[in-house]
Amino acid sequence: MKLTRKSTNETVTLSDGFLWSDEFDWNGIEQIIEPALDGTPIIQEGKWKSGRPISLTADKNMAWLKRHVVSRLKEWSLLQDEFFTLKFEYLHDAREFDVKFRHKDTAIEAQPVKEIPSVSEDEYYNVTLRFVELSDAN
Repeated sequence: MKLTRKSTNETVTLSDGFLWSDEFDWNGIEQIIEPALDGTPIIQEGKWKSGRPISLTADKNMAWLKRHVVSRLKEWSLLQDEFFTLKFEYLHDAREFDVKFRHKDTAIEAQPVKEIPSVSEDEYYNVTLRFVELSDAN
């Protein structure tokens, strides 16, 4: 799995052990149902053009990232008006998504695997990454 910053073409390799935990949770249709005066339902629907959440979670025993990679991702997450490509690189799944970091929720969560302060940029972290899919990213 790779995350590429579109403006500079820089790429960060992510572990293939991440799980897209909310892949099937999103409903791209919003609906409001209200009764008319005679009790007939008035249904209004709208379809999202984009905005699907992509939450990449990891079991505590897999999908670790080194501290320097987490630092780079954190730096990228704090850049406004930046767009990224998230590319899956599985044999059965080579999808690509245009994304931004999702700040509505916490964009990045990271805890040291050893649960002690880091002594090196090569220390491993257990990470959760949250993105929002865009249909027309720059």
